[in-house]
Order: sequence, then structure tokens, then C-alpha cells
Amino acid sequence: MLAALFSVSLNVMNAQIDMITSLKAMDGVVYTEYYAVTIAEPGKNTISGKRYVSTVSPVKNRFGHIVGFDALSKENPAEKDILYNYMYNIFDHYTHPSYSTGSASTAQVIINGCIFELEYFESTTQFGIDKIWIPSVPKDKAADPVFKGSKMADMKSIDLMKLVKDYFVEMKKIQDANPYNATMQEQANTMKFIVDSTQLTYDNANAAYWNSPEGQAKLNQLRKPKVTLVNDTQSDVLMCYGQGVSTVLKPGEKKEFSCDNGKIFKGKHRENSEQLDSTGEVLLNLDGNNCGREIKASTL
Repeated sequence: MLAALFSVSLNVMNAQIDMITSLKAMDGVVYTEYYAVTIAEPGKNTISGKRYVSTVSPVKNRFGHIVGFDALSKENPAEKDILYNYMYNIFDHYTHPSYSTGSASTAQVIINGCIFELEYFESTTQFGIDKIWIPSVPKDKAADPVFKGSKMADMKSIDLMKLVKDYFVEMKKIQDANPYNATMQEQANTMKFIVDSTQLTYDNANAAYWNSPEGQAKLNQLRKPKVTLVNDTQSDVLMCYGQGVSTVLKPGEKKEFSCDNGKIFKGKHRENSEQLDSTGEVLLNLDGNNCGREIKASTL
């Protein structure tokens, strides 16, 4: 029991590293994305849905400061599995950032060398964990404090929400103790002006689309309450949907879907792979008739 408590404390302690420091150590390190994260009690977290394998590459602004990062596809480095967007991906603190904002209430945070993609991000106390990118740490960086507690086993055995929230609390203390100096603040204001000006141009250019019938239909779709699928059976529910996305919903788990966005098909295991293939049999039709409903798998 004492060893377990020490392990949790160690993970939280190592988490107190700002994103810029982390990204300097992560430059060139290979990461694997897992898009199916189900949080349970420590030791029972499910982290699956292995998809992208990419190399992290920090992005610098015109002042030479790191402002974000790309994830370059290992298979084809010309493709980016995470793309830095200077209009959306903005640090919460210019010199000691704890997270980078994203579009549509999302954020990115780096803890113990792992990249967490957060969803429903309202504040540092209100969010969900959508995806986790786990590094393959090279031998020459194995002793770097940035990567302590970065293994899959570490992520599965810890209270993930507590890990992230504790990180935000401790980083706030570091930020408060390290306000911008005059030069840094001037640069921050300059970058903010560039971002705001570009955003204004972007908004004006897209106003015609969002005011069009097609744009209004898209907005209406985004505003509709989601469908929640609950696995109330004793078996895994295998699902395929979207562009090659697959999920295993274990007994007792639930997942939200847009209520007006295609179909969910039954899946089947692919030989020698974690990926699923569609059987072609429709499990749930997201045709707009089930918005806001919670649907039990046993009824399908």
C-alpha cells in the first residue's frame, strides 16, 4: 500500500513541468495516440484504440519561442496527426504554460511526458480526458524527469483526473511566482494582436458560410443534444463508425455520439490487430431521432 501511495505521489511530483520545458525534451520523440480512454478507479483505467504513431516537433513563433507543437506521422512525415494552429492553440501562460487551448472547447496538456487531449474544456477544474499520447522514450532520454511515469502501466494505474487537476493546481503556483517581465509581455501582446487580427479576418471570410442554409444546418447539428450509448450487457460491444474509427465498449461503460451524424456499425476483431472491422450491420442509426436519449445496448 505504501509503495502504491509513493507511486502516485511520484507521478504528481513529476507533473510539475511546464509545456515549453516538456516540448524541448520531447523534440523528436515518437508518440502513439490512444483515442479510447475510459477512466475507472486506479488500476482499472482502459486506454485503447491505438491509432497514430507520430514524432513530436515543437513550433516556434517569430521571436524564437516555442508556442506549440506538431505531431508528424512516422509513416509519412509530410502528414501531421496533430497540427499546430496559431489561431486556436494558445498557451495559458507565455513563459510557464500549463496547457494550450484548442478549438471547440478542447485543450492539450503534457504531464509526465504524455500528451493529454482534453474535451469539454471549460476551466482547469471542468473537463474530460479524450485521448492520451504515450511516448516511446529513447535510451538517451530515459533519465529525463519529463518522462518519469510516462509508461502505459503508469497511466492505467493512477487516478487520471486527479493527476491532471493536481498538475493544474501546482502549475498555477509556478505561474503566480513567475509573472512576465516587460519584454515577454510586449511579445505576448504582439502575438495576441496578430492572432486577434487574423481571427477577425477569418471570421469575416467565413460569415457567409455560417449564414448560409448549409452553415445554419451544420450549426443546428452541433447544437443538438448527444446520444449516449450504455453497455448494460455482460459482453463487450464492438463498434465502427466515422472514417475508420472503432471502439470497444466494455460492460458498464458509456459513450456519447452526435445524434445526427451517420451510422454506428457492429464491429469484429481484426486478426493480429487491436483495430476492428465493420460487419456492415447497423447497430445504431444516428438519424436525429434519438437526440438527448440514453440508449441501452441490450435493446439494440
